Amino acid sequence: MVSKGELGVSYLVAVGVVLFGVFSVGMLFPTEVTRSRSILGLSMGIMIAGSFLVTGIGLARSTLDDERVWRVAGWSTLGLGVPTLIAVFVLLLVPSLLKGIGWRSLILVNIAAGGVVGVLVGSLLELRAEHERTRTLNQRNTVFLRLFRHDIRTSVNLIRGHLELVVNGGETPLKSADVIHDHLAHIERLSDAANRLDDLESMVETEPVNLGVLVRDRIDGIQHSTDAATVETDIDETYVAANDLLSSVVDNLLRNAVEHGSTGNEPEADGGPWLRVTVEPTDRGDAVRLRIEDDGPGFTDAELAVHADSGATETALQHSDGVGLWLVRWIVDAYDGRVDIENADDGGAVVTVTLPRADGPPPSASAAESTPPAAENAELAQSR
Repeated sequence: MVSKGELGVSYLVAVGVVLFGVFSVGMLFPTEVTRSRSILGLSMGIMIAGSFLVTGIGLARSTLDDERVWRVAGWSTLGLGVPTLIAVFVLLLVPSLLKGIGWRSLILVNIAAGGVVGVLVGSLLELRAEHERTRTLNQRNTVFLRLFRHDIRTSVNLIRGHLELVVNGGETPLKSADVIHDHLAHIERLSDAANRLDDLESMVETEPVNLGVLVRDRIDGIQHSTDAATVETDIDETYVAANDLLSSVVDNLLRNAVEHGSTGNEPEADGGPWLRVTVEPTDRGDAVRLRIEDDGPGFTDAELAVHADSGATETALQHSDGVGLWLVRWIVDAYDGRVDIENADDGGAVVTVTLPRADGPPPSASAAESTPPAAENAELAQSR
């Protein structure tokens, strides 16, 4: 099957070949339509036609993905179409403006030039977007590798220390075994997080996903595995533009809230963590908001500073404590959504995820099928 990128390249090359043929014939066989006094214009036209060929060949050899190449072809179509429509308008309504000039060659050159402008504008926009994507990927790699090295080093040192304590008889084997098991599980979750980053890099499409059903499913899983957790919910069944990676977002946020919950600020919490989860459309109705609040100690000042806005970055003096929130942010950013974090007035952390709203389930799938698999990403939560 031919891809969009191949179609875009073929289109640009074909336009270049057609324009080159038209102007070459005009130069080799001057007629009443292409007088010799229009040689300069025809020469410029041939150069413009050549630029289409060069652009098409260059895009075919570039690293731009198919969607970007297709959009460049779209811009070239717009560039060709606008001067063509203007020329038709002038010919039909005010032909007197064209008397006494070599208007045929002039129109051809203007149309071709419009196409070149469209190609240039499209190429610049897509190259700029590609630059931003590369910058974001570099940030992801830098942040993840720093946190990965830190967490791996910490876990390995603790495992080594407890093994030495057991060997030397300085610690009860059962307690050391629990610590070792916890840190081995943490290392495994880091590996899962790396896999999610690979999935994010290859993500190219979204589809309607029932966020309400997904959140309820994940809450049921949390309550089955953590009997002491109390979860208050206010969930609307609304669809968002996402894919299977959305389950990683919900998993991370819910498990972080449970793991960092306190002994309970609510009397009915029975000493366990307490959460409030809401899913509702925004006031404008074009997005859906997922809000998760816990009763734990809240975010540190450093965490709030790092994730203060959508352009969050890490520095040597100001950094996050784990990859969980970064994974959430990177996935939500890929959906053109937004992540906001804050501390509640009465204590506890609040995370709000805003995602673009979708019209409904996929045409070929039922609402149940639009919900991502529940088990695949169940162990992704990281420490904040």
